[in-house]
Amino acid sequence: MFLAYIDPGSGFTIFGLGAWLIAFMLGFFGIFLLFFKKIVNFFRKHKVIFCVILIIIVALILILNKENIYKEKSMFDKKIIILGFDGLSPDIIEPMMDRGELPNFSHLKEAGSYRRLSTTNPPQSPVAWAGFATGKNPGKNGIYDFIVRNPKDYSLRLSTADIEGGKARPVVKTKSFWNYTSEAGVPTNIITCPVTFPADKVKGKMLSGMGTPDILGTEGTFTFYTTGPIDKEKDTGGKVFEVQRSPEMTLDLIGPKVKGIGAKPENAKVPFKVSLRGRKSITIRYNGKDFELKVGKWSDWQEVTFNLGLLKKTKGIFKFYLVETEPEFKLYVSPINMDPRDPYFPISYPGQYSKELTEKIGLYYTQGAPMDTWALNEKRLTEDAFLEQANEVLNEKKAMLDLGLAESEKGVLFCYFESPDIIQHMFWRYTDQGHPLYERGAGREYKEMIAAWYKKMDNILGEVMQKAGSEDTLIVLSDHGFNTFRRAAHINTWLRANGYLQLKNPYAESGKEMLEDIDWAKTKAYAIGFGAIYINQKGREGQGIVAPGEETEQLKKEIAEKLEGWVDKQNNRPVVNKAYLREDIFKGDYVGEAPDLYIGFKIGYRASWQTALGAVPKELMEDNLKKWSGTHLIDPTLIPGIIFSNKRITKEDPSIYDIAPTVLKITGYDDEEIKKLDMDGETLF
Repeated sequence: MFLAYIDPGSGFTIFGLGAWLIAFMLGFFGIFLLFFKKIVNFFRKHKVIFCVILIIIVALILILNKENIYKEKSMFDKKIIILGFDGLSPDIIEPMMDRGELPNFSHLKEAGSYRRLSTTNPPQSPVAWAGFATGKNPGKNGIYDFIVRNPKDYSLRLSTADIEGGKARPVVKTKSFWNYTSEAGVPTNIITCPVTFPADKVKGKMLSGMGTPDILGTEGTFTFYTTGPIDKEKDTGGKVFEVQRSPEMTLDLIGPKVKGIGAKPENAKVPFKVSLRGRKSITIRYNGKDFELKVGKWSDWQEVTFNLGLLKKTKGIFKFYLVETEPEFKLYVSPINMDPRDPYFPISYPGQYSKELTEKIGLYYTQGAPMDTWALNEKRLTEDAFLEQANEVLNEKKAMLDLGLAESEKGVLFCYFESPDIIQHMFWRYTDQGHPLYERGAGREYKEMIAAWYKKMDNILGEVMQKAGSEDTLIVLSDHGFNTFRRAAHINTWLRANGYLQLKNPYAESGKEMLEDIDWAKTKAYAIGFGAIYINQKGREGQGIVAPGEETEQLKKEIAEKLEGWVDKQNNRPVVNKAYLREDIFKGDYVGEAPDLYIGFKIGYRASWQTALGAVPKELMEDNLKKWSGTHLIDPTLIPGIIFSNKRITKEDPSIYDIAPTVLKITGYDDEEIKKLDMDGETLF
């Protein structure tokens, strides 16, 4: 799943330069020129010193450039093709195969192997795909949840991207299999694997996936203009503006925040004009040209450039969607993606790869979570508009895969498809009669939507099977399964009700997001993310009160025991399948950053969106009334993924951690070399 819309401070502010600073720099440059002539004369007289310095500089460049330490060639002369179909569930795919609805999956099962695949704990997409890539649990790769906290000041941020000081840094803290295949000289092409922003250097090509931000530095912020009243409730996924209706309206595209010397950061803006043409269309005047946009239609890709100060600018691409013109004017502007021809941050390796893709397949979504589910959640987009976007994203990814297959004569090729995961998140409510938003009279198309997208994956698989050689290895997997999300659990409210958490105002009905209203002097435990609980521990948390050691361990066990007895009084059903202690599921150098407990929910239940950001709502539970109605954020034992291969899988209980060592084994690493890498998986074959 994608937490593309809850954005605790993951945006960035770009530092602009004022006029006085420009003058200072020009003056400095003039002074520098006075010394430049003396420096040149010095090196003319001391040529030996110049040569030594030059040799040192060249040596440093060679050492720092990892590509130069990769072997030029590998003995591996075949292909490994890995398809990542996010969220495919054995509970859906197995009956569909039995009914003959997925002929290519069925053929691959008969010719090779099919197994249920154990997922990570917790079974979140960034956690699972980091485990897939590294072969290691979160204690070794550092990815535990969508949301992470700074224990010193309790601030929160997204785990999928780390942008600080205008620089993007990798979030996975250990090597992935593509680093090892590259070092061995094996050509490697990785297409949008999650948590790969910024792109790694590989002996081949990489395009970043989930975690790649939009131009604001968030994982997807749309803009919505309406002449109607704005709901008082906060829009989670976008910026909504109420405008006055007139024959011609001047609106703004919202860019990144720019901060000058001593000035408050403000969003850069680029204006565009909208002219009403009647009931069915508008004219948009933008970038020196006019074009018509009809109700219920997407525009083509549009380009925008935001000026950020001296010698700085950033380029983006986006789309308009006209929702309606009457009775209210409603215009949706997609999150502005980084332009792949000139991205502000490194979204591909080599850097020109993202541009080369554009030249071959056209412009495409670069944002790591391209489908705007929150706009659908908040009724800014209709189901039909959302599905148009989803199909476009699928076609883009298919074009990338086809290109990769055509260009890869040997080596490793991985391509990630987020589509089945997102479709199940948004359309599960049409299949579950027990869901609060189930519509008995909904159209057949919506009720069969999930099955239809499984068939789309089957078609993609069939085309790849035709292109794979008889000696090539083909692996198809999902990172986890799926099920229904009927009721949302407010974990901080539960902690408060059980005496482990207090608010600054003990009489307040609720507490705000970002852990803002918590009284740390009286709080023993708190929750963030989608099931993570942290003890407010002395010496670790900034205002911790629980002593490390025995007191912390006893408290963890006490909370775990009570959680496993949590009953939803509305339905008289247990909420928690198992509460896991940190040491039971996380092992490695980064275990100190892990949650102290993690909740594995029963089917039908999930941590609330409010919990993710540290809020403390009034009620313990609430019906899930959002269109985001399917989930995999439950106990991992209840939602295994799937794995198919054209080679016989000999391991009886395969795990997502097994893929990385399997790839290394096939490409030439021996058992002893793999063992030294301290992976948690084993080879499948």
